[in-house]
Amino acid sequence: MKREIIYSLLVLSIVVYGCGGSNKATSDAANDAGVNYGEPDPIKQSLFDSKDRTISEESIQKLLSGKLVLPDTVRIAIYQYAKAPRNRYYYSYYSDEDFLKTQQSFIDTLLNRLSDASRVRKVVLIPNLMISSTPNITNMRETAVRLQADLLLVFSVTSDIYYKYRVFSRDEAKAFATTECMLMDIRTALVPFSTIVTKDFYSKKKDSDTNLEELRKRTERMAIYQTLNVTGERLVGYLK
Repeated sequence: MKREIIYSLLVLSIVVYGCGGSNKATSDAANDAGVNYGEPDPIKQSLFDSKDRTISEESIQKLLSGKLVLPDTVRIAIYQYAKAPRNRYYYSYYSDEDFLKTQQSFIDTLLNRLSDASRVRKVVLIPNLMISSTPNITNMRETAVRLQADLLLVFSVTSDIYYKYRVFSRDEAKAFATTECMLMDIRTALVPFSTIVTKDFYSKKKDSDTNLEELRKRTERMAIYQTLNVTGERLVGYLK
């Protein structure tokens, strides 16, 4: 009886050892075959074909399995995209000083936020004359290349206002604003960061408001500033 038990244990140990050796051999063979379970391969160039605006299946796999590595310091080109001019309260869109100052203040708000990111080495604004009348991603990317920028920041601002006229009290206005933003890596044409921020601002007519138009413009500007500040904070957070 003892001999049978010893014989059974001996056979079991041989089987277990054989299975372990087989698994080890299989694992070694997988490693030899080039199976990579480590870090994904970095993406160093664009895999988008601008001719037919499509992406091959092979490129899709590379883009989804790869990773984007940004430089330690970056140069950013900024472009403000607008579908239509925001000139509801301005009599002359091209010459109104107040309008031009307002548009510049929107850009300055983002610039001030970006200055908080130590990674940003240089910021350059893209003039409208360098962009086609119907801009697209390819056109904006090529323009940023001419400016030797590492990243392209495109943002767009839309807003609307609701106004109430009061007979026995101060007039009121409430504005809603939305800022859309995308950050593109010029070398790869990938967009590693994008955000949409919507805010509202309520205000009553002040003594400093010379007329109702001043109330409307001030309220709308404040709503836009709020969205730009939040957008800038998120950008700095990503770049850090």
